[in-house]
Amino acid sequence: MNETILSDFYISGKPWIDFIIRLLVNMVSTFILIRFIYYSNNHRVKFIFTFYLMGLMIFLISSILGQIELDFGFALGLFAIFAIIRFRSPPIDLKELTYLFLVIGISIINAMVDFKMNTWYALIIANLIVLGTAFFMEIYKPKNYLVKRMLIFTPSNFEILNNNELLLEEIRNNTGIEVLKVEVNKINRKRRLVSVWVFFNDNNKKYNAVFQEEKEIEDMEE
Repeated sequence: MNETILSDFYISGKPWIDFIIRLLVNMVSTFILIRFIYYSNNHRVKFIFTFYLMGLMIFLISSILGQIELDFGFALGLFAIFAIIRFRSPPIDLKELTYLFLVIGISIINAMVDFKMNTWYALIIANLIVLGTAFFMEIYKPKNYLVKRMLIFTPSNFEILNNNELLLEEIRNNTGIEVLKVEVNKINRKRRLVSVWVFFNDNNKKYNAVFQEEKEIEDMEE
């Protein structure tokens, strides 16, 4: 009986060896992707736990699904569970969503792609392609590109909002940064606050202490 059960997991000719290799490759690859590529460039520690455990569970679920036949009702129920988790979770940034997709994709590849044992190195190559591309895109930046940030300030006169040159000059004097373009976002005359999108070259590292995060201002009225 045990031989019959183990035979269901004979993918490369030996029981569990293929699964163990895939599991180790997936754990190492996702750890490198999350810890040394994502975290080193984004420093958001709260996503390390989420991404790594998500990758592990996707790998295990994909491995199980590759060995059993699902009826239609069970498959729909499985997708419904994932849908509930997705819609009840708070929204995340596009970059974190991309990394989540990378973790899920690489876990599915490691679990389900049918590699033979004598060519299992192709599995390593597939993982290296994903890791290498993610690392390159993290460190790659065009030589000249504009940064967009939101600035909240009290203008000296609301009339300057109608004159782009005067508005640019006041923002440059207040921030000390050579702003190239400005777009008025919202105005609150009661609180004498204005939120504007400013565009400038990424050659001044002090802008992080000047500008707000890229998000809307609460209680601001047009």
